[in-house]
Amino acid sequence: MISPDTRKNTFPPWVPIFWLHLAVVFFFPGIVAGADDVFRVGSYNIENLFDLTHDTTEYPGFVPGAEYGWNHDMLAIKAENISRVLLDLNAHVVALQEVESMEALLYLRDLLRKKGLNYPWAAITEKDGTAVRCALLSMHPIVESRDIVVAGRNNRNILKVVVEIGGTPLVLFVNHWRSANSPESLRVLSAKALYDAVSALPLGTDYILLGDFNANYNEFERFRADTAGNDTHGRTGINHVLKTMDGDRLVDPDRLLQTPEKRLHYNLWLELEAARRWSYLFFGRPRSIDNILVPAALYDEKGFSYLDNSFDTFDPHYLFQGGILFRWQRADRGKGRHLGSGYSDHLPIYACFKTGGFTFSDKDAPCYPASVKASISDLYESKTGPVRYEIENVTVIYKHGDNAVIKRQGDRAIYVYGAATDLDLGGSYHIIVNRLNRYYGNLQVTGFERVLPTADRREASPLLFNDPKADLSAPGLENEVVSTRVGRYEDGWFYSPPERAIRVFFREEALAPDRSGQIAIRNARIGFHRNPQIVIEKKSQIHPLH
Repeated sequence: MISPDTRKNTFPPWVPIFWLHLAVVFFFPGIVAGADDVFRVGSYNIENLFDLTHDTTEYPGFVPGAEYGWNHDMLAIKAENISRVLLDLNAHVVALQEVESMEALLYLRDLLRKKGLNYPWAAITEKDGTAVRCALLSMHPIVESRDIVVAGRNNRNILKVVVEIGGTPLVLFVNHWRSANSPESLRVLSAKALYDAVSALPLGTDYILLGDFNANYNEFERFRADTAGNDTHGRTGINHVLKTMDGDRLVDPDRLLQTPEKRLHYNLWLELEAARRWSYLFFGRPRSIDNILVPAALYDEKGFSYLDNSFDTFDPHYLFQGGILFRWQRADRGKGRHLGSGYSDHLPIYACFKTGGFTFSDKDAPCYPASVKASISDLYESKTGPVRYEIENVTVIYKHGDNAVIKRQGDRAIYVYGAATDLDLGGSYHIIVNRLNRYYGNLQVTGFERVLPTADRREASPLLFNDPKADLSAPGLENEVVSTRVGRYEDGWFYSPPERAIRVFFREEALAPDRSGQIAIRNARIGFHRNPQIVIEKKSQIHPLH
């Protein structure tokens, strides 16, 4: 192996260092990552990153300069958008799928370097008759790379890469199996080629299987309900060939440790609650086709180990539009001209690893991607659960016990439930939100990583909602705080204007008026519990008008 210093002195940038078994590897001079105790590994299907060279193997929509408009401007926008995701993901090693060529990979890598994220090493499979390939970017030295050749027409080769972290090798296998529209027998061929390569490694080798397998963590269960593509009598590549099942149940870490000689694999999707096990939408149905699988060797006391409960999808607000994935946009339902917006039809996934022995943990591991700068409005496009959003200059406009409402000038308001102990009414803060929850339809902040007071204190009243003619039940007003509103109260409903009604929820029965009539509501928030409602928690918030 050539050392980084030798390479740097001998080769100019972008000169291929070695060509091993058809995989192409590049070293880029720059800062070399050290032996971090904890490192993040990601995987992202970036949906068709094509170059500007016409070599006849492109998909028709990506022929440079042709009728669909794939050109330098479109490539620049596509790479810019994908680089934003990778910059925020901030993985030390990231596997990529659907990269056309080394030329396209270099374009993306160069853009990342200009933004401050440097991957000195890169690898990609050799052209294998398919339009897109598997690739990998690494902050750590790549000491070996080769194609695992997969039989079957149009099956994509698997990229095997050995990276050296602190002098210790870690093997990664980057996959992109045939799509779910293809028969399972083709994915079984990929699984066999992969398992043969894994079986050739000495028992106890540290390795990771990752990428787009086009198969769910529980693919065998899907086949019971949906037989489309099942030409293998229910036998699946991901569950049966790669042995993420043992007998009739999915492998868990305990089973890994009990029988390391079986070369079983644990699918990290199982760490998440079932509702969050997805990275792709197949005709609107969530699928977990992007996977990270780990062997028993990453649960032992030698080499590297998995950082327990660190697996997750990376899904900041900007990867969604209208509640669905904001994929790369083309006209005519994805078959026409490129429109120059969007990201990918997949979410990235990631997991963290460390040097030293494994320890079990029942908490989320402290290995999150970089915090994403966001507005409060952005949170309404986000997933719920663990998040990491940095929001500046929020003001507390309402406080009741450990609950509060925060808002920014020109932005939306959001409810803080059970996490407002360190927030003061009128206080201004820079915050990092680390957990969101949706309770009966209402979005809530339920955890902070950081609450940093600013020097300013602000009057809450200018940030209250005070449009006297607005329909209080209109979409987008939930969690706003109404300054003063006059209307008629009758049988649990508030009419203001007279033709518009919104239900009133009283935290205590004693707060409700004893008869119908005109009332004034002051400093009350608009909640949402399946439907919009005015929430009355204090006597000072409701005043009968006689």
